[in-house]
Amino acid sequence: MKLFFSGIGIPLLCVGLSFHCIQNRDDLFYSAQEANQKIFETYALKNSACGREKLPGAIFLGRVKIDDLKLCSRAIELVTCNTWNTEGYLPDSCKAIGTSFR
Repeated sequence: MKLFFSGIGIPLLCVGLSFHCIQNRDDLFYSAQEANQKIFETYALKNSACGREKLPGAIFLGRVKIDDLKLCSRAIELVTCNTWNTEGYLPDSCKAIGTSFR
């Protein structure tokens, strides 16, 4: 029994605890307020460049992963003005923000 805890149990416990900590780190997320501010800034910059008054289709009510929001912002920056001015256009990376399949 002692061999189990020292040989297998302790490393397994450490891996399990570290995985849990990585998933819930607050520095991986924006608050809803920060996320909404950043997405409105991105929309404002793109609207200014393309001469359009487009608003985000939804607001964030909970935490948002920083990487997801950066991916959305980058997709908006890279889209052409012709595509941006199309009614109802939203990059796919922006549609998936906040979606979790756990």
